[in-house]
Amino acid sequence: MATNANSSVVQRDGWTLLLADSGTLAPELREEVIAIALQAAAGTAGQRVRRSLHAETWLAKVGGTAGRDLFVKIIHPHRGLAALKQRLRGSPAAHVAAISASLRRYGFTAPSPMLRGSEAASGREIIVAARVAGVLLPRLLREKRLGAQGNRAMLRALGMEVARLHRAGYIHGDLTPFNIVVSDESAARFVFLDNERTRKTWFARLTRPRLRNLVQLGHFDLPGLTRAGKMRVWCGYADAYGPPRERAWLRRVARMIQKRRGRDRRKAQAHSQRIVAHGEVGET
Repeated sequence: MATNANSSVVQRDGWTLLLADSGTLAPELREEVIAIALQAAAGTAGQRVRRSLHAETWLAKVGGTAGRDLFVKIIHPHRGLAALKQRLRGSPAAHVAAISASLRRYGFTAPSPMLRGSEAASGREIIVAARVAGVLLPRLLREKRLGAQGNRAMLRALGMEVARLHRAGYIHGDLTPFNIVVSDESAARFVFLDNERTRKTWFARLTRPRLRNLVQLGHFDLPGLTRAGKMRVWCGYADAYGPPRERAWLRRVARMIQKRRGRDRRKAQAHSQRIVAHGEVGET
């Protein structure tokens, strides 16, 4: 291992890794976190919990059985035009660290990476963060932990929090229910995950980018989430942001949701075909 005594940069196995300061990652755990990250990159750490075309996420534990859960995200390089866009945007891992810090300065909650880095030979990047305290929104809805009244209040609060996010100038890159953690069920505080494409931008003033975030939230059919529940999210948003024409706004959201569902079906079919072509049937 090569490392600078005055730096948190580590070179190992072809990876350049940048470790967080001691406020985020205890010094005695650094070697173990590095090992877990490299094992995940090799496909041998913990359990793979999510895979998409350009990324995979592993769940592992640091500090033994009584330690902390870690999520290790491996980001694969894009190809073609998407590769050019990624180059122009810069490093996804570096962006996550910067935008997470920016969100926290504005009073939002986002995971802080313990470690991030890149592999020169493959172009892959890596992000390691601790599991945040709380429950993923789909699980909270499915298990009905809050009861009917609490569920209504939580969904309305979610809409208001998204409105606050937009008013602060942020557009989330992938605002699905699976990227939202309810960290304090009684106060309905929300944590926004997967911020590789989240941006602070003047586009947040425009209607369409904001509606796209609401479509990302609303186009899933989840157990425990009714159409009335989705309306509570949108009404909470409307009360906090104040669209000029609510009926026209809702009709536009409905049209965008239908279009998004059709696109998702086509992407799912194409992804399944790619998996079959590479002989990966049965692996999730």
